[in-house]
Amino acid sequence: MKRFFALLGVALLLMTGCTRTKTTTVSGDVAAQGVSIDKEEDIEDVITMSMSMAKTLNPLTNSDESVDRVLSLIYEKLINIGSDGKAEPNIADSWTFNDDGSVVYIELNRNVCFSDGTKLTAYDVAYSLKTIDNAENSYYKNCVENIRTWSVTGDYSISVTFYESTGRNIYYLAIPIISRTFYGGDYANENTNTDSALGTGLYRFESLQQPDELTLVASLNCFNGMAGVNRIEVIMTKDSETDINLFSQGITDILASDDTETAGMGNSASVKSVSYTTGEYDFIGFNFNNSILKDRNVRQTIAYAVDKDSIIEGIYLDNAEEAYTPVSSSSWLYDSSVYGYDYDLSMAKMLLEQSGWRYRSGSDTVRQSSGDNPSTLSLRLLVNSENNERRQVGIKLAEALRGLGFEITMETVDFETYQAKLNSGTFDIVVGGWSLSPVCDFTFMFGSEELNGESVNLINYSSTKMDEYLKACKSAVTDEDMQEAYAALQQYISQELPYISLVFRESKVYSGTRIDGELTPSQNNVFDGIENLTIKK
Repeated sequence: MKRFFALLGVALLLMTGCTRTKTTTVSGDVAAQGVSIDKEEDIEDVITMSMSMAKTLNPLTNSDESVDRVLSLIYEKLINIGSDGKAEPNIADSWTFNDDGSVVYIELNRNVCFSDGTKLTAYDVAYSLKTIDNAENSYYKNCVENIRTWSVTGDYSISVTFYESTGRNIYYLAIPIISRTFYGGDYANENTNTDSALGTGLYRFESLQQPDELTLVASLNCFNGMAGVNRIEVIMTKDSETDINLFSQGITDILASDDTETAGMGNSASVKSVSYTTGEYDFIGFNFNNSILKDRNVRQTIAYAVDKDSIIEGIYLDNAEEAYTPVSSSSWLYDSSVYGYDYDLSMAKMLLEQSGWRYRSGSDTVRQSSGDNPSTLSLRLLVNSENNERRQVGIKLAEALRGLGFEITMETVDFETYQAKLNSGTFDIVVGGWSLSPVCDFTFMFGSEELNGESVNLINYSSTKMDEYLKACKSAVTDEDMQEAYAALQQYISQELPYISLVFRESKVYSGTRIDGELTPSQNNVFDGIENLTIKK
């Protein structure tokens, strides 16, 4: 987490009627960080949460993830991505592709209005795409990089043409839509209306009290219904440590956290938590330039030596889902029949013996190859010191492999050195991770065409068959073709084992004692279900 602190001053809220009031004075850890909050408010119909300091309330020029999460309460997306990773209608009521998937034709929901009552049309969609295209640091910048052009074909219809031909193109359109009349011009400038907002979501903008408090109220005309709690107060902070402390002292009601150090928080009887699987994928990779690791028996040996249950419980503190391939088991593309490698040291030893790696004498601790000029079963294991979980996985893996007769040199280095070693290929085994998008394109991991680039196909893997499977996934357009193609790819990845898939990390959303009901968070919508929450009486 970033370590710097903020002085928060939250203004007093006016009270009306006969509702209960609450005065909160911050002490302990939060006060020690220089945070002083004294607030009096109507707590019957208010949820309080926190986010990073917002430079803008325009979701298309914003670059901060925690700000984007809160702005998703104000702005609806063109298409949604469900908890299973599948594209779902939202502002876009329906869509069709041309034959190769390079063009998508979208029909909009005609009942979508901004909170001021103006209709959302295809011109707003085109305006939003152009805004992202011209925003230097947009959180959604990657979404438009594969878009060639777009064309408004009617008040409520638009076509989007992509550079690549694939049914995966629809995922690039999971973007918030903003009002062209609210911002003006050909696209929204990064410096225009930064401290106000006009959206189509469950909540509408009410006020921004600089520097640290944003107030939202339930929208009366959201096409997705109406929220159960009338107001949301958002406290802006400088770092996630402050967010955790604000929640732990009851100042905020909801906390979305990616950190394993909050793992024990949900054990409190007064705190509820809901887990969801993220796109943070951790793996063990092999350098295929090493002749030892070109032997699939050796790679499978290492897979059988990985005690995933112990790793998930002891290292990830149960905040992870076991992975068999780079496709999460919660994904609509997951193939449940894919073969996994359960912890089995007997099988690991047998595979080494089959490949001719044996102890030369009864006193040997390291295996050697058979023949007159035996080589030693010696490998370098690379981890980066800053990532605590991956470092501990490396320690555990090295211990298991030494017990099987490997000579393991563990190299624990800073991230800059780690990247340099990966790019230069000066490693044999690496514990690493990728942040995977819903697009599910694994060409950068295993594609032969990526062999000469930096930060892609770092394991130097090349397979004509793998390339064919990757291309089949890319060329699939219909849901049925995509499921068939991804099932075949997963089976081949499991068989070939270029990576040992470890886990998909999980995150949690915590809610405090005042909150009744539960969120249904997912990687692409952390506050999903917030409309169903109420405040306990």
